[in-house]
Amino acid sequence: MPRIISGSLRGINLQTPAGTDTRPTSDRAKEALFSIIGPDLDGAKVLDLFAGSGQIAIEALSRGAISAVLCETDRDALKALFSNIEKTRTSGQVRVFTYDAVRLVRKLVKEKHSFDFIYLDPPWQALVSLLDKIKNYLPDLLAPAGVIVLESEQKQAVPGSFGESLPLARSCTYGASVLSFYYHEKVE
Repeated sequence: MPRIISGSLRGINLQTPAGTDTRPTSDRAKEALFSIIGPDLDGAKVLDLFAGSGQIAIEALSRGAISAVLCETDRDALKALFSNIEKTRTSGQVRVFTYDAVRLVRKLVKEKHSFDFIYLDPPWQALVSLLDKIKNYLPDLLAPAGVIVLESEQKQAVPGSFGESLPLARSCTYGASVLSFYYHEKVE
């Protein structure tokens, strides 16, 4: 059972969806992720596409992020997600969208939203097709000093960049998962 690792909500166990359609991020990968980006979360705005149980966004809120937008369509995942929001009392900090991530990304760009941390953990079997549909929108959603993190399966190839301005900066492997980090190129 995943739990909140650190911050104001530390130690709270989170519900996971029934079945095998949703794959929770391992505690090991989550710990590494937040060790890398942790200092940048204070006051951050988070976008968690393909949110599953919401554990990544809730962990970010626990560590100082001020708000999170989550997107999930799976019925079982949504049950767990709403249960976790209630359990952690974070409803005032989150907005949950229950429709297609591609549609949400387009809507957020049109409304000129900006996020400091964007987490992408699409279903691995659909990763390539989903990323192809959203990759050109992502640079417009990321704040200048923000980061996009893509969780993928170890054997999958990940994009070398999102658009021309978001190159792959680093990748880290944790079991079957790979976390890939994308930052805006610094123009000097």
